[in-house]
Amino acid sequence: MKQFVVFMCPKCKGFTNSPFGQKRRRCSYCGSIIDITKANLALFDSPEQASAAVKLFNASKGGDDFKDAVERSRERVKSFVPSERVSADDITNNDDEPAPEGKRRRLMTILEKEAHGQSCTLDRLEELTTEDRLAWSWVEKQLESLSNNGALIFPKPWTVQLVITEDKESSPDLSTRDVSSEIIELLEKSGGPLKVDEIIRHFEQVGISEASVDSSLERLLRNGAIFQPSVTSVSLV
Repeated sequence: MKQFVVFMCPKCKGFTNSPFGQKRRRCSYCGSIIDITKANLALFDSPEQASAAVKLFNASKGGDDFKDAVERSRERVKSFVPSERVSADDITNNDDEPAPEGKRRRLMTILEKEAHGQSCTLDRLEELTTEDRLAWSWVEKQLESLSNNGALIFPKPWTVQLVITEDKESSPDLSTRDVSSEIIELLEKSGGPLKVDEIIRHFEQVGISEASVDSSLERLLRNGAIFQPSVTSVSLV
């Protein structure tokens, strides 16, 4: 079974998790993209163990529980990390360089090729956009904007998927609108967590598009109205 790591979002201080080896993921609470390589990591042998640890660390605001878990994991994490060194010549900072022309068009071309109708990891997207001389800090802001507009979703916090291209409209068979309040009502009635797939199927039966549900879920996660007890389900806070 794949190992997972638990770490803290540097912006909102909430704890979350991802598969070990993943470099970036989107915070389920504040919506910012976390650079996992810069975080203190607590390593667990299954996603279930990691999810339980997330609940514990969030409840205790980290504290000694998280510090102890990081310390216990330190040597194990080091043993999995390649020992190759990076020289200063290999590191460049392009933030101050003149912005290449057609940045938005080039980003959309990459998304349409790699993430239209399928999931693309943030790591893969960072690799491709960096090769195309697009600063990752700028790409993050574009991803946030596309997500807010409902054109892009995060099927998992470390993957993106383009659901609406700039020159195409969403399917006429299903309506597109904010269903945040309806999702809250659905979770209140359930009395516990619901799988995202179940929520999507529920709204498709009443003519609401999957893109609408996904963008509404993302909005609720950013606002802190709901959280993800696991990577496939959501629950009221």
